[in-house]
Amino acid sequence: LHKGRSQPIAASILMKILYAARMARFDLLRATCKLACYTTKWDEKCDKRLFRLVCYINSTLSRRQVGWIGDTPNNVSPNLYTDADFAGCERTERSTSGVHLALEGPNSRFPITGISKRQSAVSNSTPEAEFVAGHFGCRYVLLPALDIWGAVAPGGLVAFFHEDKQAMIRVVETGRNPTMRHLGRTHGVSIAWLHERITLANDILLKY
Repeated sequence: LHKGRSQPIAASILMKILYAARMARFDLLRATCKLACYTTKWDEKCDKRLFRLVCYINSTLSRRQVGWIGDTPNNVSPNLYTDADFAGCERTERSTSGVHLALEGPNSRFPITGISKRQSAVSNSTPEAEFVAGHFGCRYVLLPALDIWGAVAPGGLVAFFHEDKQAMIRVVETGRNPTMRHLGRTHGVSIAWLHERITLANDILLKY
């Protein structure tokens, strides 16, 4: 493959875009983080993708991320959304974890965090990729948010963990997963920990 013309400045451009993406444009995270994985092996295809990304940003400058709070702290709770694309990277066949955390209430919806992160190993199925994304979101995003929000609104706080794969929800509820016993070795994911943390504690509600 021929080295791309924009390789010397690609990292600088992507980091500037990533700052804006993390602050106010979560829709840019997936494309930006994927391109950032190729800064050391940049080719002509990456040039075209970067150009297309910048053109998309230029054509959507009017878009704004909006959050609103219309409730008291006791009526607002953290809501975690996780998802994964199975084998989304065409070169490595690794999946990407998507995480979104927002404060929500009857009259509130305020985005806090958006993350797009390529998984460290190849997943063998969609439920496996979803489980890795859910474990990452719960451990590194939702639990720290509970600690912070518990100081703001102490007493009886319940967080909501939204998941769109019934297979993963069933595994978390039962703690049994005979078909994916390798998760601990390949991805560093503990099914038993996630089962105990969600089902035995009363501060996280898993919703489909």
